[in-house]
Amino acid sequence: MLPDNNVAVGESGLSSIGSLVPSRFIDPLKLIDIANSERHAYQSARPFPHAVIDGFFPAPLLDLVIADLPSNNSRWTEYNNPNERKRVFSDVNSFAPAAETFAHALNSLPMISFLEKLTGIDGIIPDPYLHAAGYMKVEPGGFLNLHKDFTMHNHLALERRINVLVYLNRDWRPEWGGQLELHSNDDLQAPAHIELRVEPIFNRMVIFNTPDALHGHRSPVACPPERARLLFSCFYFTVPPIMGHRSLARKVDFPGQNSLSRTAIKIANRVLPPFIFDLFKSRRR
Repeated sequence: MLPDNNVAVGESGLSSIGSLVPSRFIDPLKLIDIANSERHAYQSARPFPHAVIDGFFPAPLLDLVIADLPSNNSRWTEYNNPNERKRVFSDVNSFAPAAETFAHALNSLPMISFLEKLTGIDGIIPDPYLHAAGYMKVEPGGFLNLHKDFTMHNHLALERRINVLVYLNRDWRPEWGGQLELHSNDDLQAPAHIELRVEPIFNRMVIFNTPDALHGHRSPVACPPERARLLFSCFYFTVPPIMGHRSLARKVDFPGQNSLSRTAIKIANRVLPPFIFDLFKSRRR
């Protein structure tokens, strides 16, 4: 678990949050420093690659975000079935200024560059649709059974790779439940089974790789009636490696120049599997 790194920029100007640039809320250089120092721990973490980071954003910013969330439950999409009981607010067009700005900050270039360095995954793509993501509210009695996330974005045809969860629960008490569980993919009763529990406290960010990541919060939330377990979730994707997909790409084409070289590259793009190009790129770094 990482300490408060004071990554976010100063708190001045937060009252006029609607006019601020989302990426200015995080310091790109400090983010890269954290990624460089923690990427080995992240990539070797068990039961699957993950990190827990506290104090990532300015507290006043998150307080404004919380105040921006609608109190009317009709604006939240409800999920109520044997596996989950929660509400989700993912319509970016309906977000108030602070909630919208925060969502865009999580999809900004500094955040993407940080995630690429931390996870070792290149070519990360954010989801502007916030499909199945966004602000989530779990009221008393709510829960989310252990599960593995969907693997493909239906609309964008992209492969899901990373989850980022930012908790928005001031003064959350352990006895209220809602702890995030991370599990290894074996029998839950097996002696070698790994289970980690993460308290959903204010300004805590959890990042983890999603393929086959078994997680959830099974214990029903037991907070007071006027409270709820709040978080913002953001999912990140990559283009699936399909053989021959590079054949459609080319550099700037000046007619009559280097035609033989371009032809050779185009043929190679069509017949060589993607991992050959990835290996070549890694050796050039």
